[in-house]
Amino acid sequence: MSSIDEYKPTFDLVDVDGDGYISIPELQNLMRALGLGVDQTRAVELVVESDTNRDGKISLEEFAALMERTRS
Repeated sequence: MSSIDEYKPTFDLVDVDGDGYISIPELQNLMRALGLGVDQTRAVELVVESDTNRDGKISLEEFAALMERTRS
C-alpha cells in the first residue's frame, strides 16, 4: 500500500467540502481535532511548506508527503 492510499481516508475526512484539496480552514480544523492549537499564521505556514505546486492548497499527494515527514 502506498502512502497516498494509506492517507486517502484521512484526507477525505479533512476535505470537508469534497473539492479534492485541503484548505487553510480545513487544516486548522484538523489540527484542533488532534488537540493541537494552531492559529491561522501557523496553518498558512504548514500549507506553504506542503504546497509543492504553489496553488495555495494541499492535494492528496502533498498531504501524504506532509504526514510522512511528521512520522519520522
